[in-house]
Amino acid sequence: MAIDTGIGISITQTSATQQAPLGQTVLKPAGTNGEGEQVWIYVQALEALVVGNVVVRNAAAAPTIANTLTVTKSITGMPADAVVGVAQHAISLNYYGWVLQKGQGQVLTDGAGVIIGGLGITPGAAVAGTAEGSAPTANAFGYALENSAVGTLCKVVLNCPSS
Repeated sequence: MAIDTGIGISITQTSATQQAPLGQTVLKPAGTNGEGEQVWIYVQALEALVVGNVVVRNAAAAPTIANTLTVTKSITGMPADAVVGVAQHAISLNYYGWVLQKGQGQVLTDGAGVIIGGLGITPGAAVAGTAEGSAPTANAFGYALENSAVGTLCKVVLNCPSS
C-alpha cells in the first residue's frame, strides 16, 4: 500500500526532479502491523542507494550545499550523530526520495561485523553505507530487533539524530 505524504507523492516514490522541499519530514501513523509510527525525510541521493543503506549529509559539498539535504552513504566509522536516515527502497544516483529517520525499518549489516538483537547500531567500520552492532555504552542511531549476519538486512528501530 502506498503511503500518502499529504503533499501528493508516495514515500516510495523517487524522481529525477525535486517533488518536495529537501529536509521535509512526514509522519506515517501507526497501523495495524505492529510497527508503530515512522518519520521519513526527503533527500537528494548523490550516489545510488539500495535498501538498508545508512545515509549522512554530503560532507564534500560546499558550505551552502552542505546545509541542504543532499546525502551520501555513511563513511566507514562515522559517528552515529551524523546519520540522517536509512534507505528503505532504492534511490538512483542524483534522484530525490524519502529515507526513514525514525521508527521500525531495516539496515544493511556491515561486511566485517554482525548485529546482535537488543543492542545499539552504529555506522559500519568496513563498508560505507552499512551498520554494525555497538557496545552497550556507545552512541547509537538505533537498536537491533534481531541478530543479523554480515552483509544481510537487519530489522531495527531507528532514531537518527541528524536532520
